[in-house]
Amino acid sequence: QEFEHMGQPVVLPYGLVWQVSVVISLTELFADINAAAQRTVGYTIGALVGLAISAGFLIAYLVTAPLIRLSQQMEQVAEMDLEAVQNQSRSRFKEIMDIQAHFGTMVSKLMEYRAY
Repeated sequence: QEFEHMGQPVVLPYGLVWQVSVVISLTELFADINAAAQRTVGYTIGALVGLAISAGFLIAYLVTAPLIRLSQQMEQVAEMDLEAVQNQSRSRFKEIMDIQAHFGTMVSKLMEYRAY
């Protein structure tokens, strides 16, 4: 075991020099500090994992919600219920916005065709 020696010499009258020392085991001294550091690392990793999972769910929702609405509208078009199809709310992803725009164009062309 390693020990840390801490002490100051005390000079007494008649030339006596005494030294009062405290001997502490370094492993014992740093045991609490190491345990706290390990807990902190564990909590930090847990928080980061929780944040990553939450971000994953948010991104999944932002991608799938517009696609689910678009799928429902496609079912309405398949049943030729064109009046029930409404304009989609804007998506945050360009690819989904393009699909929504093309779908809207298709529905309007079908409505024009059906008017003949």
